[in-house]
Amino acid sequence: MSAVKNLLDLLELERIGNDRYIASAKEYGWKRIFGGLIVAQAIVAAYKTIDNKYLHSLHSYFLRAGDPDIPIEYDVEKLRDGRSFGQRIISAYQNNHLIFYMITSFHKDETGLSHQLDLPGDVKNPNELSSEIEILDEIFKKSLQNIKDTRDRERPIEFRPVSPRNMVNPKEEPPEQLLWLRLSEKANTDRILNQALLAYASDYTILDTALMPHGISIFQRNIQVASLDHSMWFHRHFDINQWILYNQNSPNTFGNRGFAQGNMYSQEGKLLASVSQEGMIRLLPNN
Repeated sequence: MSAVKNLLDLLELERIGNDRYIASAKEYGWKRIFGGLIVAQAIVAAYKTIDNKYLHSLHSYFLRAGDPDIPIEYDVEKLRDGRSFGQRIISAYQNNHLIFYMITSFHKDETGLSHQLDLPGDVKNPNELSSEIEILDEIFKKSLQNIKDTRDRERPIEFRPVSPRNMVNPKEEPPEQLLWLRLSEKANTDRILNQALLAYASDYTILDTALMPHGISIFQRNIQVASLDHSMWFHRHFDINQWILYNQNSPNTFGNRGFAQGNMYSQEGKLLASVSQEGMIRLLPNN
């Protein structure tokens, strides 16, 4: 089974009660639950309780580490259904323990004023760049660390960094990075799936940006990194089968917490979505 097919299957939630749903968390190649998967499943759960409105923002908290061998139950609470906006709270449980909490807001399509922050200039075309897997294979194939299990894992999202870092010997550099992303193979997606899949992808590299000024790589053994919260705003329609540019930066790291944010653009320069995340970043003592 391909990684894309596996992910799409995981977004097929089963109804188990009144506004309650369940889904497997067993993602292809993962030994833990990826935070982006929980966000994506929670989006799908919320959509099952609302009509004629579309997600424009979400704010979520990761409360406990999840177990990929235990299905996740999603409980959706209807806060409000107005003429233009509607809000939902989504709580995710494993064995009756709350592991994730998210509030979402939906909006009926309207027209009105429009402006956006422009796409960064002179960005390399994704067809000129190597994929994340190709870069990791080149960097780690002769490294003692190797990370073969990570390199061999298929990705439902293909990432192509514009200026790849050396993850074996990272240098201190400004906390900014650009990368292109899209589904790693074509799939039939609607507006709901596009939003869920982009939310999944948005969690993948953003917190790494907070490590860049410190010359630290996510693959180092003396670093502990975990997402604490994740927020996202959807601005315009898009198709995740097409290339999307993820422009990320980290304004601050302090007190064992790193903060990062990003904007997502189409190849035509339309601002599609914005993201922010804070995570725990803790240096561990060397053994």
